[in-house]
Amino acid sequence: MTESPQEHEHDPDRDILDRVAGGDIESFAVLVGRHEQRLVGLCERMLHHPEEARDAAQEVFLKVFRKAGTYRPRGKVYTWLYRIAVNHCLNLLRRRKLAKFLSFGEAGGTQPDYGDDHTTFDPEDSAPDAENRLASKRRWHETRRQIDALPSGQRAVLVLAKFENLSYREIAEVLEITEGAVESRLFRAMQRLRAPQENRE
Repeated sequence: MTESPQEHEHDPDRDILDRVAGGDIESFAVLVGRHEQRLVGLCERMLHHPEEARDAAQEVFLKVFRKAGTYRPRGKVYTWLYRIAVNHCLNLLRRRKLAKFLSFGEAGGTQPDYGDDHTTFDPEDSAPDAENRLASKRRWHETRRQIDALPSGQRAVLVLAKFENLSYREIAEVLEITEGAVESRLFRAMQRLRAPQENRE
C-alpha cells in the first residue's frame, strides 16, 4: 500500500526521516526528541522495568537509524516507530521467559526481579485515605501481574489501546494485523483481566 500525497503532507516526520536516511545526524536528533518520551513510556509499559525500557528505546532508535533508508510508507512514521518498539519488546519478553525457564529448578538459582515496586503503570492516587490508597495499590499490582501473564499479542494490543490510546486502525498498522483481529485480541485480553475479579466476587 502506498502513501497518498495528503498523508505525506500531514506527516512532518516523513520529511525528517528522509533526511535521516541520507545520514543527517541532526535530523535524527530531531526525530529522537519528538518521539523519545513516548517510546520510552511504551517500552516501560511493555517491560515493566524502567532501566530496561530506556535501554530498549535506545536500541529501537538505533534500528530506526539503520532502517531509515529502507522505510516504505504504509501509514504515519510514528506507527512504524511503534511497530519496531513493540516487536523489540516482545523479543525481550520472549528472552526473559526463556531465561526464566532455563533457570527454573537450578540449585541456588534466583529469578530476576522486574520490580513490583516500579510505578510505570500505577494510576493516579485519588483514594481519600492511607488504607484505601494501599488497597488500591494492591489491586493495581494484581492487575499488572495479570497483564504480564497475557499472551504477547493480547498484551501488545491492550497496552496500545488502553495506555497509549491508539485507535484500532493505528494498532492494526503497528502490529500489521486487521482491525478485526485488534478488536478480538482486546476483547480476549479484557476477559482474562476480568475473570479473576469475577471469581473473587
